[in-house]
Amino acid sequence: MDSDYNFQPGDDIRNMGLEEMRRQKVLLASELKAIDAQISDLAFNNYGTYADAGRATHDCSKTFGEMRDKTVNLSGQADELTTAFQEFRSKAKKLAEEQDLVRKSLDKSNPIWELLTLPSRMDICIRAGYYDLAYTLTNYGMQLQQQSHLCKNPLIKKVADHLVEARAYLLEELFNKFAGPLDLAESIKVVNNVRKMPFLTANQLRIAVLQHRDIYLEKQILDISVGIT
Repeated sequence: MDSDYNFQPGDDIRNMGLEEMRRQKVLLASELKAIDAQISDLAFNNYGTYADAGRATHDCSKTFGEMRDKTVNLSGQADELTTAFQEFRSKAKKLAEEQDLVRKSLDKSNPIWELLTLPSRMDICIRAGYYDLAYTLTNYGMQLQQQSHLCKNPLIKKVADHLVEARAYLLEELFNKFAGPLDLAESIKVVNNVRKMPFLTANQLRIAVLQHRDIYLEKQILDISVGIT
């Protein structure tokens, strides 16, 4: 900068003469040219930096624009994401409950295992002649059928149906006793067991007993006839 330029802001321009003012004007013009030259040199020497800054500004503007667009799209999908997350939580809870049910079902101490063995126990009781116990089991089957909330389970319903349907097999086994040799005490015991069966009238009981005794007598007569011949 020119050393002749020594004007200070505090100087009173009114005290300057015309020549001094002209000289100061020339000095100011010279200083402005020098500053313009320095700015030009600075711009030329740092062109790469300015260019990089311009590209960076453009890239930043582009990036922020894309981010803004994606944010808008994400905001629009927020409700869908919330709904999907709620559905996922509901399904996860249901799956956990099913896993817990399976775990409990596989536990041998669970009463369901004993319940599932009742049909086979019923068959064993009838074949072995434990009619009182068989009658108790068939009554239990009827009680299960009356529990509608329990019979919604297909396994429990199947057990209950088998126990109830086994009454016909039990009744047939009892009546078949009269188709063979039977003393009075055993006859009374069988009749008492038959009378426990629901929906069986006294007349039906008498007819069934007589029919099976006829079968036994016919066998006896046939055996005698075969023996004589």
